[in-house]
Amino acid sequence: MTEKIIFPRAFAFAVDDLGWVDGADLSEKAVPGPYRTGVKRRFELSDYQYMIDVGKAVGARIQCLFILSEMDRTNLLARFPTTTHLREKWDNSHRVSAEQEIIMQFVRDQSAYMEFGLHGTGHEYWAPGQPQKRAEWYNLADKEPWPEASLREHIQCFKDIMAQYGFSPENGHSFPESFVPCAYSYFWNPTGSYSLGKLLSEAGVKYANTDFSEIPELSPPTEPNGGGFDFNTHVINRINYGNVWYSLATLPKVPLAAQKTDIIESHWPNWLAQDDPLQPAVTAQWIEYYKSAQRLPDRYIAKNTEQLHAQWLYNKHTVVTEHTPGVVTIDNTAMPEKAYAFKGLGNLVLKIKLAPGQHISSVDLDGAPLAVAFEDEGYGFLYLPPLERQVYTLRYAVGNQATPVHVYNDGTFNVYWVELSGQGLSANLRVYGEQEIKIRCPKPLTVQSLEHALAVVQYQYNEASGYLHVTVKAADMQGSTGDILVRW
Repeated sequence: MTEKIIFPRAFAFAVDDLGWVDGADLSEKAVPGPYRTGVKRRFELSDYQYMIDVGKAVGARIQCLFILSEMDRTNLLARFPTTTHLREKWDNSHRVSAEQEIIMQFVRDQSAYMEFGLHGTGHEYWAPGQPQKRAEWYNLADKEPWPEASLREHIQCFKDIMAQYGFSPENGHSFPESFVPCAYSYFWNPTGSYSLGKLLSEAGVKYANTDFSEIPELSPPTEPNGGGFDFNTHVINRINYGNVWYSLATLPKVPLAAQKTDIIESHWPNWLAQDDPLQPAVTAQWIEYYKSAQRLPDRYIAKNTEQLHAQWLYNKHTVVTEHTPGVVTIDNTAMPEKAYAFKGLGNLVLKIKLAPGQHISSVDLDGAPLAVAFEDEGYGFLYLPPLERQVYTLRYAVGNQATPVHVYNDGTFNVYWVELSGQGLSANLRVYGEQEIKIRCPKPLTVQSLEHALAVVQYQYNEASGYLHVTVKAADMQGSTGDILVRW
């Protein structure tokens, strides 16, 4: 065996500013308004579909951050004048349409590939008797926090507009788990009684990213790929690599190998072409960009935001060594307690270069078979279960046959563990949206979900390939966890 296990950094994009109905920048108007997307046109359903097309092609649930003011169907925000430039005179009735409902239901139904995340209500902040200021979640102009009670109102407004489209606990849907502050307006104060992380954690947000260099007065982490916990929200640094926020069809300018952060900043216009006939070429460029990251030895495409943050934590606190070929020691004893308290520490991911015709033929963790497989761009990937604070030994071999029974992890779901027996298997998964799960196994007698929030829609066995294809649907658009039981 010539190749060794690689402990890669995750690769992901954050895409800001979805949700706007109109795109024109209003910041230079006589009565200044939000910057919006800087693209002078209305957005439509196809603009969301293009994001899905990339996610499906590369097996990633893309983190998309939404502004919801122009999705307000009841003029709710007029009661909260700090949320929009029209303050008490807010009237969104001219934008209310059936297309908004179609778009939002599409976002819900496509949650396997598009993550609905929190960006803001109106993007800026309109304090009583003051001009518009940047930005919604922290006063960057005066370098001081906005009132806690007011930001709680902003979060509640976001929840209430979500509910206008049925995105509510009553319908089985959680608040977004991911957040990006508008214009990097993050109030970092993890040891204080009031911090943005406190409000976000209470709302249900687990993950955030921002450019820490924009708030030096708050003493945030200073490393390029730095991060930390703000209450129970894990916040990591991001950098803009030259793709300007209003530029259409624009990839990052800094070469991938020189990028220092795990998550990359982008904005909705970057993913869109000037006109529909040009879009296929732009979409193809984004797909190739992801694949080029997958081909790098030290990077891999994070399937979702949980996996991105988990890998960041493992890279920071876990030591992976392979002194003997095929025997890997994983020392996770330094993982901080906070990583478990916020309930977001998922899979640890490893990769190994494979020659043509090679596969990972056997793998176990402390003697228990690791029945999860995936191959892409010349690499085999290992998805380990969430690790406790201990030292593990992983043993693996490479050959010309894959493991005889495994879950093939080519979707955007997380496989936490797979338990094998002579009569079947049980797989504990976190699934987003509706997607297919492939399982290499004998022809099954039964396939069932043991969790009501995770439904088996249908299944089919392919005798020629030996794969079982199970379509599973999560009830919660933010993801549902449960066990799939296969008996043969």
